[in-house]
Amino acid sequence: MSKKSNQTTSQINNPETPGSKKGLKTKQSPPEFKQKLSRRQYFFMIIQTQIGVGILSMPYDLHKAAKQDGWISLIIAAVLIQAVIFILWLIGRSSPQDNFFKIMENTMTKWVGKFFSLIYVVYFLSIGVLILLLFGRMISLWVLPSTPFWVLAFLMVLICLYLNSADLLVMGRLYTALSFLLAMLLILMIYSLKEIRLVYILPIGHNGLGPIIKGSHEAILSFFGFIVSLVLFSEVEGKPKDKLKTIFQAHWFVVCFYLFIVMVSFTFFSTNEVGLVPEPVLYMLKSYEFPIVARVDLFFISIWIVSVATTFSTYLYMSSQGLLSIFHSNRKQLSRILVSLIIFSFAFFIGYDMKKIETFTTYVVNSGYFFSIGFPVLIYLCIKIRSLFKKKGGAS
Repeated sequence: MSKKSNQTTSQINNPETPGSKKGLKTKQSPPEFKQKLSRRQYFFMIIQTQIGVGILSMPYDLHKAAKQDGWISLIIAAVLIQAVIFILWLIGRSSPQDNFFKIMENTMTKWVGKFFSLIYVVYFLSIGVLILLLFGRMISLWVLPSTPFWVLAFLMVLICLYLNSADLLVMGRLYTALSFLLAMLLILMIYSLKEIRLVYILPIGHNGLGPIIKGSHEAILSFFGFIVSLVLFSEVEGKPKDKLKTIFQAHWFVVCFYLFIVMVSFTFFSTNEVGLVPEPVLYMLKSYEFPIVARVDLFFISIWIVSVATTFSTYLYMSSQGLLSIFHSNRKQLSRILVSLIIFSFAFFIGYDMKKIETFTTYVVNSGYFFSIGFPVLIYLCIKIRSLFKKKGGAS
């Protein structure tokens, strides 16, 4: 009896005993692995964020500033934005494992970084409000003139909040799957090529350099969504150089997409006619009729709504991520619901009041230069200065 008890005790104390090896051996859990966005999903998230609510009125805005030379303004703006995108990549490369808000804290000290993170959250919220306002106005003018604004805004917020309830990887997959709709937009525009007149864009440069530069200002507004490339930089797999290629490819895809729409609009309508139609793309498609689709313009709008939803969802995501980073919280759903309520409340307050919409648009556009161009350049300079001080400190 004592021998058996001693043998049992020795087996328990000695895990290497054959009889007890199975029961006492503990398995080490594998390290937690967070799957990141692929570069293809990154590519389509940038595209779907930039191509959104402004695509319908962009030809009109460019023509208003630079007349038939608006397409030159678009190319100039694209080249300038290319340089800014490279600076954003340099910022992301300096700390590839940290998100944009964490980089600001590391660069500008904790509380200063949190302050600017909060300012960026307000900026992203403002763009979200502006998207809702422009979306509601366009739908009211073309499709549902008697529907209250709050109904349209609520439906858009509800859909995008549901989309944000999933993680970033699911959003990336959905954006990739919805990319075929962009091809459908292009197909509808290609059908209009049979009616174009290239003579409408001549003579090139007739109005001088001043209007072309002024038109570049209008064109830059259409590219402000490129800030998403920095916010999502740490969430993408691959080396920084590979990510840079993806960002540049996405940028020039958007440029070519915009340029095609602008050129078709400028050559379909004469110089005098473009100035009379605020949404030239819709007016152009309205003139066509197919056996199955009687109102091609409404079919185009139904696809355009999807692009607006993806753009709005991205800004909803960036705003909520900013709040989570500032308060070091993991309550993602609460953050997204709070952001959605703030955006809806401000948009509801403005509604269809055109005077308020124009004032708010001017505010957002002017602030966009600081948040999308000026401040990223300042962050990069701070990073370079800190690195120089570290080198000097190490050398001494």
